[in-house]
Amino acid sequence: MAGMEPKKLSREKLADGSVLLFLKERFQDDMNEDNLIELMQVLRDSILLVPMKVLMSAADAERMRLYEENMKFVAENDIQVVPATATLEDQNYMFIFSQPEQIPVDYSDAVSIMRIPWEKVYQYFIDDEGIYGIVLDPFTENLEIPEELIHAISRMDSALVDEA
Repeated sequence: MAGMEPKKLSREKLADGSVLLFLKERFQDDMNEDNLIELMQVLRDSILLVPMKVLMSAADAERMRLYEENMKFVAENDIQVVPATATLEDQNYMFIFSQPEQIPVDYSDAVSIMRIPWEKVYQYFIDDEGIYGIVLDPFTENLEIPEELIHAISRMDSALVDEA
């Protein structure tokens, strides 16, 4: 496996998340090293769906709550958009999704879903020391990605073909 050349893919081929979903399911059915490496490579090159939450001051949140639907809201303090996390077995995890179909409607109504490349997901992960791991497609056939694998994925070279 060490000498195996990664398959070249286009951003277009990965765009809808079906390749990532297929490789995740294939790995879950047959947890061998070849399937893991290919899954990691595609994950590294994917644009993922990430649930995000807005952090704002209590004063701004109260002011926003009081605004009418069509009024313009201007925050007086800093606002941040950060990944929403969930606690599972006393550990915080970041959720990522391969496709919109993997996200339950009631969950997506409670967060903002953003399309984020793996590099940015990794940056969020390392910036928040409270995140234990990442879970791909947490509400369906989920796959927990532990810290050491997260770092390994980020060290991989891209297998995307140049789109010039």
